[in-house]
Amino acid sequence: KLLPLFLLFFFLTVVFTFMAVTPTTVAILRCVPDKQRSFALGVQSVFLRLLGTVPGPILFGVAIDNSCALWDINECKTKGACWVYDNERMAYLLMGISAACKIITIIFVVMAVCLYKPP
Repeated sequence: KLLPLFLLFFFLTVVFTFMAVTPTTVAILRCVPDKQRSFALGVQSVFLRLLGTVPGPILFGVAIDNSCALWDINECKTKGACWVYDNERMAYLLMGISAACKIITIIFVVMAVCLYKPP
């Protein structure tokens, strides 16, 4: 019964996440001196790629593994694939990780706005 509310919240989160890309780039272009702009944009690009490709899949993989209710264990006592997932636990873990990352992002944006001193 809460699915429509969740979908609305999720849609707004995705929209506002992608709406922040252009203002971030404009802020970098305005705050960084002319000679260092290309370097700043390159660092931003590399930083975003590293954050999206290294810790993200690891965190979500750990969350998915933690939501397994029944593992395939062979005769050597080695864990194989998961047979049954606890869907509710998985949903809470994945949404929790996403919400925590969004909150951390908001904290850093607020800190940047408060601590920025124009040249």
